[in-house]
Amino acid sequence: MCGIIGVYNSRNATIGMQAQLESARDLLQHRGPDDRGLWVDPQGACVLGHRRLSIIDLSAAGHQPMCNEDETVWLVYNGEVYNYPELCAELQARGHRFRSHTDTEVIVHGYEEYGVDIISRLRGMFAFALYDCRRQQLLLARDRVGIKPLYHTTSGDALLFVSEIKSLLAMPGVEKQLDLQALREYLAFGKVYTPKTMFHGIFKLPAAHYMLIKSSGETVMQRYWSPYQRRFPLAPESNENEYRETLFELLQESVRLRMRSDVPVGVFLSGGVDSTANVALMSRVHGSKVHTFTAGFQGQEAYDERSHARAAAQNFKTEHHEVEITPRHLLEVLPELAFYLDEPVADATTIPIYFVSQLARRNGAIVILNGDGSDELFCGYNKYMQYLRLQPYWRGFNSLPRFIKTAVAQASQRMGVNGAAGEILARASHEIELYVGATGALKGTPAFQEFVNGKAEVYRAVAEGRQQFEAERRSTDYCEWLSYWGLRSEVEHVFLYRADRMGMANSIEIRVPFLDHHLVEFAMQMPQSLKYKNGEKKYLLKQALSGLVPDEFLYRKKQGFCVPLREWAGSMMHDKILEVLPRLQSDWGGLSPDFLNAMRTRLHETTEEQGFLSWNLYTLATWYERWFK
Repeated sequence: MCGIIGVYNSRNATIGMQAQLESARDLLQHRGPDDRGLWVDPQGACVLGHRRLSIIDLSAAGHQPMCNEDETVWLVYNGEVYNYPELCAELQARGHRFRSHTDTEVIVHGYEEYGVDIISRLRGMFAFALYDCRRQQLLLARDRVGIKPLYHTTSGDALLFVSEIKSLLAMPGVEKQLDLQALREYLAFGKVYTPKTMFHGIFKLPAAHYMLIKSSGETVMQRYWSPYQRRFPLAPESNENEYRETLFELLQESVRLRMRSDVPVGVFLSGGVDSTANVALMSRVHGSKVHTFTAGFQGQEAYDERSHARAAAQNFKTEHHEVEITPRHLLEVLPELAFYLDEPVADATTIPIYFVSQLARRNGAIVILNGDGSDELFCGYNKYMQYLRLQPYWRGFNSLPRFIKTAVAQASQRMGVNGAAGEILARASHEIELYVGATGALKGTPAFQEFVNGKAEVYRAVAEGRQQFEAERRSTDYCEWLSYWGLRSEVEHVFLYRADRMGMANSIEIRVPFLDHHLVEFAMQMPQSLKYKNGEKKYLLKQALSGLVPDEFLYRKKQGFCVPLREWAGSMMHDKILEVLPRLQSDWGGLSPDFLNAMRTRLHETTEEQGFLSWNLYTLATWYERWFK
């Protein structure tokens, strides 16, 4: 895991930028405390910078930027390619000579052998920049599900790219400006969808894409993977045993691959299905005790999963570590998170992930496995069950002429039908998808009303996602849409983002076995009847793990990884919100006076929804204060 940075300009105008780029690179020291490097193209067309967190081959042979033998291909890379030994053997058989035992060098020689097609051969998480000196062209690539970040912008004729936005803002010619459309998207959804960011003119490279910039100035943006492009030879769904065996084999292989490391590997443990499955499978591979890590909250039993984690740790005889988060810890870390996050993230789970990552690093674990993605792939949420039950009625209502749907929605509004029912009717009248991801924490904002009313500006990402899904998979299985959009919406833009930033803030690498792309492809093509059966969520996953993971962990009631924000920091957050949001309004005009007045009223409510509201707006306020003040 590392931090990368670079500049490309085919007009050979990068000479003289070395000092500024070194300074911007070293803002990423937390991503790579072990080594640093900078390569300047003798022709002046490209500069590549790198900060290294040593995971595979800890020797100096792993130094980056890394090149081939004749120094015509140069690479900076962030991530892990888990199948690197197999790729290395394949390339050696074709005559390539390796100077290190790193996965990095596999990409260099793989590009020499296969060109851009090397990307589709990589199994893992990655974001990299590769410069081809002969062709004077730059290749940027990002992994299939968006585990590793990559941002880019332009300054004059130059393309600038980095692992974190803070380094872009420190580079010459980059202006710091709020993107008002992204702000509206955040207010409607609690996130900003790819390719936008909260900074105008700075973009995310989408997951499963590469960008090739040629010396002629031509730019090729290409999607190289879909979860539906490889078809599994699946049996009829009545053959449950075959599905179960295949799923277990894929899970076991995924965990085994993610154990490849030259530094200690641990696991985040909550005592739920997914984290306990990681521990169980790691225990089968590991030659010694697995190290497990858990965070809990002082005096807040409703939010605390430590007792479940202890039980799982005892069952699998792990070396268990805990950290107790107190109100003082929480208040101290909240302002600091804005620096590491770069953008506001409407998910308070960033806080315990930060502290449990700190705990892991303090106890010598540099690589950590977690359970992100399982609930989306295997239908693990109660809300998914609700959408599955509603969908037949929704489909019938949507088949009516639009004027009838509109009349019903307007009548329900006059009758005072609010909440979920009113929102669903309003969406249907504007032909908006039933499931769109997390919305509602900021109900009442103008941006949220634009979403409900079908305004394209805010609804853009959902509409594009649905179109892509329809193009790839014409399916009547609504569970597939829930999984597909859950991966693109919540997993990519929230869960993986927070894990990368909080892990890297503490210089640890977080790996996600449930998001191995072979496992994703299998799960996405699994019928709904095997994900949700007899009222049991994640049915087939639990069946696959039966006998390895005790029933007390497989079937315990799901407990969200929540934070006692309202109990510990409610008044502090409210003060910050009321102080900063009017300044944002006066500076940018992004928030209306009506919105601010409505928020002042709602901040004093005591509902669960108000807790989400407080965190979303507090995150926005602290982000704005950190980056614009």
